[in-house]
Amino acid sequence: MVGAGVIGSEYASTFAALGASVHLIDGHNALLPFLDAELSRALTAAMEKNGIRFHWGDRPGSYRQEESGKVTLTLESGEQLSVDAVLVASGRKSNTETLNLAAAGVTVGERGIIPVDASYRTNVPHIFAAGDVIGFPALASTSMQQARYAMRAAFNAAESTPPSRFLPTGVYTIPEVSMAGETEEALERAGVEYVAGRAPYSRSARGRIIGDTEGFLKLLFRRSDMRLLGVHAMGEQATELVHVGMIALMTGASADLFDEACFNVPTLGTLYKVAAFEATLTVRR
Repeated sequence: MVGAGVIGSEYASTFAALGASVHLIDGHNALLPFLDAELSRALTAAMEKNGIRFHWGDRPGSYRQEESGKVTLTLESGEQLSVDAVLVASGRKSNTETLNLAAAGVTVGERGIIPVDASYRTNVPHIFAAGDVIGFPALASTSMQQARYAMRAAFNAAESTPPSRFLPTGVYTIPEVSMAGETEEALERAGVEYVAGRAPYSRSARGRIIGDTEGFLKLLFRRSDMRLLGVHAMGEQATELVHVGMIALMTGASADLFDEACFNVPTLGTLYKVAAFEATLTVRR
């Protein structure tokens, strides 16, 4: 697998789960760097445990088709891999070439990406763009929501509400990872004092029932008022679990919300109470 982005990581996980020996080659030095670094490291470890071998800071240099049908792939580092197939997932290009956007005066950037403002307006005031053509995160969920905001702004600009900053990211690797809001690294760059609360899946009855020994939920709160700033999850149903935190982010909730909320048992949702309690204890110490 060439490219350890979202698509490459998902396919690598799928093939590994089917019993294939998988090599994942990427020119970067970390998996999915847009994730919270702790989440990225945990996912890397989990994928390695599933049999995926990472080749960081490396790229394919050449390949040769052997008479046996095998492919000999020579990396820039000089390492050679003998494999059955090579799947390239090293980046996407927006499908905008046939739209003749130049005739409309719309600016197009690298890889066919269309630059837009906060309301998804292009450089031409009456033309809007959303979804994969505007670049990251280029997910089905975020693309649909972006399009809704763009349509509101286009047809009723005076009354349109600003788009939410809290669009979730879900990656369907094995295990799943998902996030919404800020990462630790972003908060540190911004100079925001924060506290983290973590809850391993093993702290919930549902987590123990499903046997997920590596999953966890991580919540980031602003230390001054314990307002939720970021939610990060890895494990079974992580892309579902993140939605509770996303709603809390959108409403400006604090750790008190999770203390007051009653979650069904057994569910993974109870991890929110555990993580919020851990963060609150840290502040009180």
